[in-house]
Amino acid sequence: MTDTTVHKTVEETEHGYRLKVESTRGTGTRDQDKVRAELRTEERPDLADQAAVVADVIEHMDTLRRYDPDEEADDE
Repeated sequence: MTDTTVHKTVEETEHGYRLKVESTRGTGTRDQDKVRAELRTEERPDLADQAAVVADVIEHMDTLRRYDPDEEADDE
């Protein structure tokens, strides 16, 4: 996960709170994966809720890594 970044923000809105998590892997235009998740709640999400959303995003990013089409092309 050395080239993966994860950003987390908690924003207060007029209807409660919004937790946004975004993870990006890679830097090239055609070699970049992004996963985004958003949680909206009436109460501020506690650290356990935040950690669960971050863990889900990281899990999805790992799934994307397993299906890298460039790896299959290199095997031929």
